[in-house]
Amino acid sequence: MFKKKSKILENIPASSILKSLGEKSPEGTTKISDIIEEFHENGILLAIIFFSLPIAVPLPYPPGFTTVMGVPLIVLSIQLLMGSTKVWLPQKVNNYELKNVTLIMICNKVVPIIISIERYVRPRFSFAKTIYTHQFVGFISLISAIMVALPIPFTNAVPALGITIMTLGLLNRDGIVIIIGFVISIIGGIIAISAVLASWVALKYLFYKIF
Repeated sequence: MFKKKSKILENIPASSILKSLGEKSPEGTTKISDIIEEFHENGILLAIIFFSLPIAVPLPYPPGFTTVMGVPLIVLSIQLLMGSTKVWLPQKVNNYELKNVTLIMICNKVVPIIISIERYVRPRFSFAKTIYTHQFVGFISLISAIMVALPIPFTNAVPALGITIMTLGLLNRDGIVIIIGFVISIIGGIIAISAVLASWVALKYLFYKIF
């Protein structure tokens, strides 16, 4: 059964943990499973931040990167929704080896952003501590993660940012930040739906124009 209060390890900023990952030697690779182990008790929340924030910032990623990052986000969001406390990812994802150069680049880009957000977060509103909020964030993150995973240009960044901010709010028990992240996720959903509808109308127009 779910407890009314969620278990979150406090007083360890997400930025500190991710910064330590960016201090690896640029040579070699690191398995995703080894990265997850660094997240300890807050594994699910920190893993969600790790997979979502890089999509929200402009970095030179290869084609299909958002889908690759989006699939683990979907799995993690389901676990958050179900109240899981331990991270589970498919074996293929766990065994994936990320180049340390790429890992360092990601951490160097995302850590300053997280630090800037952490300056303003603090425990606010009691609802941020409940398992129901945990599940709500998991549900919204799941919907946003599906949008992130879809290969639709220019629609991935905003939902990913919404996921990141909601999760940071949950990690720091900050109800206001959770609400801000929720609003951003809604905006991301509107953008994604608008893009799909626009694509459909354009294809329909071309079809009638050609045939």
